This record gives sequence, C-alpha cells and structure tokens, in this order.
Amino acid sequence: MIDQSIRLDQRTPASGEPAAARYILTHPQGTLVERCLLWTCIVGLPLQNYFPTVAGMSSSFLLFAALIAYVMVNRPRILGEIWHHPVLIAAYVFVVVSVLLEFSSPLPDYQQANRFLEMIVGMMCVAVLCRDRSALTACLYGYIAIALWTSVVLYLTGYEAIQGMAAEDFSQAEKVRLQAFGEKPMGANINRLAHVCAQGALVAFALCLSDKWKRLRVPLLGIVVVCLMGSLLTMSRGAGVVLLVGFSVMLAARGFRQGKVLILVSVLGIGIYAVVPDAVWSRMVFSTEVGKSGKMESRAKLYTNALNRLPEYIVAGVGAGNFSKKWAFEKGFTSVRTSPDGKSTEVLLHVAHNALIQLTIYWGILGLSMFLLIIWCVYRLIPLQCGRDELSLALLGILVSLGAFLLYSNDFSDKGYAFGVGMLIGARRWIWPSGIVPSVEGHGYTSGPDMNIGQDRYSR
Repeated sequence: MIDQSIRLDQRTPASGEPAAARYILTHPQGTLVERCLLWTCIVGLPLQNYFPTVAGMSSSFLLFAALIAYVMVNRPRILGEIWHHPVLIAAYVFVVVSVLLEFSSPLPDYQQANRFLEMIVGMMCVAVLCRDRSALTACLYGYIAIALWTSVVLYLTGYEAIQGMAAEDFSQAEKVRLQAFGEKPMGANINRLAHVCAQGALVAFALCLSDKWKRLRVPLLGIVVVCLMGSLLTMSRGAGVVLLVGFSVMLAARGFRQGKVLILVSVLGIGIYAVVPDAVWSRMVFSTEVGKSGKMESRAKLYTNALNRLPEYIVAGVGAGNFSKKWAFEKGFTSVRTSPDGKSTEVLLHVAHNALIQLTIYWGILGLSMFLLIIWCVYRLIPLQCGRDELSLALLGILVSLGAFLLYSNDFSDKGYAFGVGMLIGARRWIWPSGIVPSVEGHGYTSGPDMNIGQDRYSR
C-alpha cells in the first residue's frame, strides 16, 4: 500500500526511467527557517534555567511556542495528517486516564497532566517539521552542539577540583561532587546536564561510524571523547547507564563483526578510563545497605520506601496533587535540611527518581499501563536495519537514552521526549515510510522517502 505522503503519477514513465520516479512527494520540503527552529529549540533545552524568565515563561517554553505557532500558521495540512498517529492516540488516552484518576483523588492537581499535554503538542510540531533528512540532520547537529558546549563548561568547572580529591566510597564521592558542582553550572540540574552530554556522545559516535562521514571521523571522535568526559565528570550513575546501554544497542544495530568498529570502541574506552579522575568511579555504585555513616543512600531509601508502600497505591494511585500536598509527607518521602547557621530547618519533598515508579504512585497500575502502551507504540515505530544509515542509528541512540532517562528521573513530560519521539514519528512518516532503512552507505541519497514502497509497513 502506498503511503499517504506520496501519490502515484498518472503518466507513463519514459523508457529507461526507474519505476520509483513515478512516486512524487505531495508534502513541501523543509525550509531553512524550519531547520533553524529545530536546531535552536534543541540547543535551548538545557539553557532554560540559565536565561531569565519572561512573564514567568522559560526560554525553552518561548522557543517551543514559536515553533508551534509556525507550524499552525504555515503547516496546518501536514499537522492534520499527524495528530491521529498511533503514538499520539495512545498519549491522548493516557492523558484522559490520568485526569480521571486525578479527579478521584482527595486533593486533585492537574499540573502533571497539563505538562504532558503540552509535550504532546510539541511532539506533533516536531514531527511535522522532520519531513526530510536535512531537518533530521539539523536536529542531530543541535544535540552535538549543546552537548559539546555543556561538556566544556563542566570540564572547566569541575575537572580540576575532582582531579585533586580522593574518594574511596560513595559517601566520599558524593562530597567531592558537591564541592565541584555545588553551584550548579548553567543553573541546571547536574544529572540533566550529564544526560545532555551523553546524548551528544551517542549522536557523534553514530556519525563517526558512517563511511559517508569518514573525512570527519577524527573530529567526530574528538567530540565523542569530550562529551564522554563531560558526562562522566558529573559522577551521574544514570548517565553512565545511558552511555553503556546506548553504545551497546548502537553497536548491536551496526554489527559487531566489523573489526574497525571494535578497535575504535576499545581505543575509546581505554582512553576515557585513563583520563577520567579515579574519584568518578567511586560513585558508580548502588547499594541498599546502610553505609559507614549509619544511613542508607538517599535514592535507595526512596526506592525501598516506594516498594514497602506498594499496596497503598498500586490499584489507583494516590493522585499527583495528594502526593505533593499530603501523602508524601506522611509516608516518609521527605527529608529535613538545616540552615548553615543551624537556626532553622526546612522539610524537603522527594520524588521516587524513577518515572515508572512515580507514575504508579500517582495513578496506580492503570496509569502505568497506559504509559507503557505509549512506550510500546514508540518501540514499534523503530525501523528495521537502523545500522545501515547514520541518521537512523543516531536516532536510535537518542531513543535509548530517553528510555534509560525514565529509570533515573521522575520527569515523564520532559521536552526532550517531545523532540526524540517527534523526530521518530516524522522520520517514519516521511523518510522511512516502509519501516525498513534502505542501504545507503557509499551511495547518493535523495531527500524523499525510501524506495521500499512496495513493502508493507514493518509491524513488530
């Protein structure tokens, strides 16, 4: 079946004309303005806390608003083709279910559902603009640019401090981290910055593996090293998981049989291990046991508490508003912070630092099931033979990083999901509509959809 983004020309092809020439695109090609919008929004994501707000709105929110306005004014027809995509329909269902469950809770608060709905709108608009390889490439350039800049900032901020300190266990490594990055570079959460650097490393590595980028392989490899350094210097265990899983999945998609790839990875791993300070590795552990300080690690304590309270929220949850206003304070999801002068104390609210656990606390097994349905629909969109094309391989790395991000962050409506999933929806709709990435290594590639038109869409 022919995809909706193409039509069959009625004229008879001339002698010797390839059959694929009969298929003509009916959607307009991407413009420079659209590529600049995509690039700027990606670069602006980690900087939303660095720039001052305007009327209470962050810089990234304003950039997304500009992107949404552009799509609604200039691309309404294409938006009409995207809004009923299966991934988006699953997201709508999740919003409805979460609102109904929140309405039934004692202290309803619809802020989380509203943020998720905003993310869906951004996801649709990103998908509308990612109609060709040029737009997808611009997005990848954005990931590399912000990761490279963030890595340099983190290196200049913390490398010297971490290099001059020693840490033998997690507790000591935590103190080293606090001294090195206590002032929050760029005004953002340090784990979030580590994730940004990890995504840039994955994207640059995907381009580095491609023969079409072999002239830039050395500079790209340098970018990978810089981004890896920036990510690991934060001592973020979540970013370490993202890098490990991301590189493994990408190598599996590319193929382990390529000797040059294995040599490249080995040299890269040895080099990173040699230059990263030893204190970094001391924090890359996780334990639920009580440490030498007589306390359990904070994240382990939260996970343990959430598991012990499972019967109280597994059925229908406790509600997002009820959690933040009452339930969390009664069930131990808090800590007490004393001021430096010791004269005052403050009770801090803590979340589970795991989006799937936090979703279950909010809206129970039903809310979690609806969210897992979204993940399943996204998984089904990933095209076959991702390793054939550097763009699909880089997109795979971004999606894997977002999946891992769910496991150590409580935020399930982050703008990064709007970009990652939106890029995938747009790519499957227009660049690889058959669900199979064609072999393009060493050959020219047109800006239209792949030529596997006669094949059915890939269904897992």
